Amino acid sequence: LLDIILYGHLSSGEDRDASSTVIFICFGIAIVTKLYIGYAVVALVIEINSIFLHIRQLLQICRYSKNNSAYRLNSLINLGTFVVCRITVMAWMSRWLLINKDLVPLIFYSIGSVGLAVMTVMNIILFYRLLQSDFIKKNESKKENSH
Repeated sequence: LLDIILYGHLSSGEDRDASSTVIFICFGIAIVTKLYIGYAVVALVIEINSIFLHIRQLLQICRYSKNNSAYRLNSLINLGTFVVCRITVMAWMSRWLLINKDLVPLIFYSIGSVGLAVMTVMNIILFYRLLQSDFIKKNESKKENSH
């Protein structure tokens, strides 16, 4: 987050800034209060998918074609880990927070709920962009080339 704020070269827009801020606040609460550490650790499973998002970005920087077998394999793994490591984990986190609502102080519940809502919306947008970029447009261009 500090690198993005100070240098901005890692940022591709406000979505990364917002995501970093939400994550910084939520993990900060766990660290400072020494509460919800297990919950925070589960959230780190999401970072498994980040590996493949970063590989995708590196492949694009190196100008790999989207038809390249390494790019395609990474796209499939990226999509699979996105569903398992992001969507499933965030669903579990939302469920846990809702079930344990009475055990979590209102301020932490509110911050957690807003954070999850922001991250859920951002993940839906990211998932759509990935599908559009790596799968849907490719199929549409194939159809256009066949006509």
